[in-house]
Amino acid sequence: MKGNNMAFYAGPISAIKGFFTFKPLVYGYSNARVRAMRTALLSHRQAEDLLKVHTNAAVAEYLQRTSYREDFTGMGAKVNDEERVEMAVSKNFARTAQKILRITPEASKGTLLALLSRYDVLNLKTILLAHKLGKGREETEKLLVPAGSISREELVAMASAKSSDGLYETIRGSEFGKKFFSSVSITQISKAQIKTALQSADEGKVELLVAALDSYYYYVVSSAVKAGDKDGEAILRLVRSETDAKNVITCMRLKRGGADRRAIMKCMVQGGSFVHRQLEKMAAAKGVPEIANVAASFFISETGRADFARAEERYKKDGQISHFEVVFENSIARRSLHALRRSMMSVGAIAGFLFLKEEEMNNIRKIVRGKALGLPAERIAEMLVLVG
Repeated sequence: MKGNNMAFYAGPISAIKGFFTFKPLVYGYSNARVRAMRTALLSHRQAEDLLKVHTNAAVAEYLQRTSYREDFTGMGAKVNDEERVEMAVSKNFARTAQKILRITPEASKGTLLALLSRYDVLNLKTILLAHKLGKGREETEKLLVPAGSISREELVAMASAKSSDGLYETIRGSEFGKKFFSSVSITQISKAQIKTALQSADEGKVELLVAALDSYYYYVVSSAVKAGDKDGEAILRLVRSETDAKNVITCMRLKRGGADRRAIMKCMVQGGSFVHRQLEKMAAAKGVPEIANVAASFFISETGRADFARAEERYKKDGQISHFEVVFENSIARRSLHALRRSMMSVGAIAGFLFLKEEEMNNIRKIVRGKALGLPAERIAEMLVLVG
């Protein structure tokens, strides 16, 4: 009798469960909101308009006629035009990320939170670099993007730390810090060495700490992806691509700085697509051209390979590693769009919009920084990642 009862209830219970996990029901609202938000993204034409104006004051004026208008309010009179735009786009992205998080279904919030932890890592890197360069709180705060789990108040407290010990304690006392320091993902540096790295002027030790932060981000994302989740696996592949790009650029920079194979290998982030042998080969290379020969295997499409070849030629002319960075950024953006643009009724559609919004923020920042440095519009245009 008991078996019959269970068979009787199995059908209705399964039907009810199916109803509450039916994707159009779960993701319909959030995906509709995201589609509406995509219409507010800057178009290619608007990006070209920003390139054409001559000053950052004109950039700020232009953006205030778009969805960025409210993000320019409440700024002090001492803030220059470049800083005004930087702060506005940071506020806008953080506000957008929190809005997306609110409308994301509970079943996918963990994945989105994991993706947003990249901004915790990026903000900590910014604070670490500012601390090393002796930059003050106000100067550092303008560069922060409080879109992750670390609140603006906590970030400001970290940026305000007067000493390495103070910075260490502030980071360790945050919720992010507690998870980071206890994570099994940190292999580049011991917990005891983290404090030493903060106190050291040695660039190599700082790179070890940066690599540990990147490894932690990969660990958080990979832990959040559920087995069999098609969109989650696509997101993880994109994070692997980002890891590969970081490893190549880190290797190039350290090699240019005179680091040896062993020092470079300690700074490599695990979890990318390059196997250990390839990382060893890049770390042991005599120079950037040899590293580029190995890194070229990252690019699969004809477009990517052609862009990378052009970056190699440009590097030979002016020695700027930034040419390679732009090619990697463009390739990852194309992969993101290809992998997630067709996602419907899933977290992939939400993550896809987040990637597009991030590229918009990065493009605006590149434009104002380029104008502040007096770069011609053609040179700035080469650095932009225009997708979507």
